[in-house]
Amino acid sequence: MARSLLLLTLRNTTMTTYRILIVDDDSGARECYGKLFRRHGYNPCLAPSGAWVEENRELLRDVELILLDYRMPGMTGLELLGRLRKNGFRGLAFLISAHVSEEMSAEAGRLGICRIFHKPVESAALLQSVAEAVTHFEREAERADFDSTALI
Repeated sequence: MARSLLLLTLRNTTMTTYRILIVDDDSGARECYGKLFRRHGYNPCLAPSGAWVEENRELLRDVELILLDYRMPGMTGLELLGRLRKNGFRGLAFLISAHVSEEMSAEAGRLGICRIFHKPVESAALLQSVAEAVTHFEREAERADFDSTALI
């Protein structure tokens, strides 16, 4: 496990620093995720609620990835993601929940959630999934760029 974390750290130092929005009403969990991602070369932005995200959308334009807690006061993580998607957010998304239902999984799939993590979240699994999703996202962007220049 330590070896895989070391490889993820090395890998992230050579790629673009991705801005990750972490939305969780639990301040301890939010801070823990923030420290974890910061140590591995990411740039976390911490938000205490979906309402805070909606009130501060202009500050979040450069967010490429969002990590959402499912159960929060006011709105669920999936409700927030649905609103962000309607407003043009096309970034990667991950969900964290203590209890996952078939209905939640179906909605998460419809909204483009890359993966649902069950609490308690294993740090290594979270980092690996994010790194893999970012790599896939970069390849797709390169492919799209290549396809568009091939038409010129």
